[in-house]
Amino acid sequence: MRRLNLILTLTSLSVLLVTVERFSFTTKILLQPYNFLRLHELVQMVFIILFTVILPFLALHEISDNFKLLQKKGGLLLGTLFIVGIYFYATGNGVHEIASFFFNNYCDTKNIVGNLCNGLFFNDYYLGNILYFIGAALYTIVLFVLERQNPAKQFERKDKIILFINALIFSFAIFAYAAFDRVLVGLAYSIFLAIVSLGFLLTAKKDFFRLPYTMYATVCYVLATIASLIVRFR
Repeated sequence: MRRLNLILTLTSLSVLLVTVERFSFTTKILLQPYNFLRLHELVQMVFIILFTVILPFLALHEISDNFKLLQKKGGLLLGTLFIVGIYFYATGNGVHEIASFFFNNYCDTKNIVGNLCNGLFFNDYYLGNILYFIGAALYTIVLFVLERQNPAKQFERKDKIILFINALIFSFAIFAYAAFDRVLVGLAYSIFLAIVSLGFLLTAKKDFFRLPYTMYATVCYVLATIASLIVRFR
């Protein structure tokens, strides 16, 4: 349990890193030759996105009992879906970062005209985000399924506190996408995973706290969804 909480704490750290980096000096440095990217996009794709890809893999290692569950019936399918999810997640991130750079630097973002700028807008807000969220949903659901097969044996009070703090921090990241993004892709993702995670939790024939990752995700997505709906439609 401590190792899973460490992974979730590192996930919270990644959220803070993303936030701090987006407001850092890296957004003002254009890379040469030809101003092909800002330092911001390069840092996001080479370091931060990589970090956020490694963390779900470590969660898979922990939840699947050192990958033992993947050797059982259905394990190959779950492992494949996890890889597909990670692939879509990383690809979507890359598409989003590249399109966002060109769209925000070379187009009138408030009055979009022409195939090029409209295409960049679509890649930034729709294609990139849709791939990203499909990927995140896939690997998250795989972790839900595996956790049901290997519930936690111990969950102390301090573990619960750490888990809820991490869920609250991550919920702010989801809330930012779902409540304030220009399109509703993030909100749809948040609603979907709130329903799925809540379904996994409520249909489990176990103490909720024996499914810590599912509990973490449920708290995160339910809070983010409720807050986002209030902001969007108040």
